Amino acid sequence: MPYTADELKGAGHLLKNQMLSGDTYTFTLYRPKNQTGKSENLSGSGYFTFETVRDSNGFYPASTGRYASGTKTAISGSNTLISSPYIFSYELNTNSNTPQTSSFEFIPDVDIPVSGAYLRATGDYDMYISPETQDCGRQQQFQGGQNYPTQLQSILGSSTGTNVTISVRTGTSIPDRWVLTLGGTQVLDTGYICPSNQAGIGQPGRTNFTQSLQGRTAPEGGTYPLAPGGTAPNIIESDGYPRINTFIPDGPFPIQDNTTFTFAKNTVASVLNISVYGPQTGTFWTNTVACPV
Repeated sequence: MPYTADELKGAGHLLKNQMLSGDTYTFTLYRPKNQTGKSENLSGSGYFTFETVRDSNGFYPASTGRYASGTKTAISGSNTLISSPYIFSYELNTNSNTPQTSSFEFIPDVDIPVSGAYLRATGDYDMYISPETQDCGRQQQFQGGQNYPTQLQSILGSSTGTNVTISVRTGTSIPDRWVLTLGGTQVLDTGYICPSNQAGIGQPGRTNFTQSLQGRTAPEGGTYPLAPGGTAPNIIESDGYPRINTFIPDGPFPIQDNTTFTFAKNTVASVLNISVYGPQTGTFWTNTVACPV
């Protein structure tokens, strides 16, 4: 889930997605390019703070969830952790393995609801939290950039013998791929899909698509370009890159680029893990996982 530097300034921004007890969440904070031209990147350090929402009087009453309680592990450029059950802070961008980037992992002790905490940072950091977690029936989206993959989670509950539908939207001519796993088992792979064949074999957008995948690891293993072959929906074309599977959109604007997939839920596992592969610049997609029926 992305947060911009403007969102993290001042009082900060409320948590956009829920976090589940025992799951590992990676916080990555990026320093943007310096727009003044004086140097390539902004310099100096900053601070990140995660704080449980206080009551109207500015306190943490006994009923307040201890949302900052859990395991914190510094990965790179995150130092001097200050922590309590309700708030924790990291100093950023010192001794980082990647210049201008800081990261750490957080494993919460309790479930943290949407808007249960404020996230804020000084130093003009943009931030991304992975994976994103959302109740079924709510839309998740990504706009712009190359994420390979974006990691999402959807909470389905423990019932079995049900069907689950995911509705996805892609850009008109920029394909994306969804791979879904439940309880460690893959339940759906859409292959690369979009409504237009402009990125298919012989089409003008094919070069941009293949260049975006060159040297990347395929979800099924191996590094692009791969040997031609495979099985639907993951057919590797003669140029060593995936076939683009086109679809007829479900309906008119504003859902003109939507299509749906259904899979059976035959396990009590409740967390659906979703990996969305969007290798091309400018990709735009949304997905909504319906609750099981």
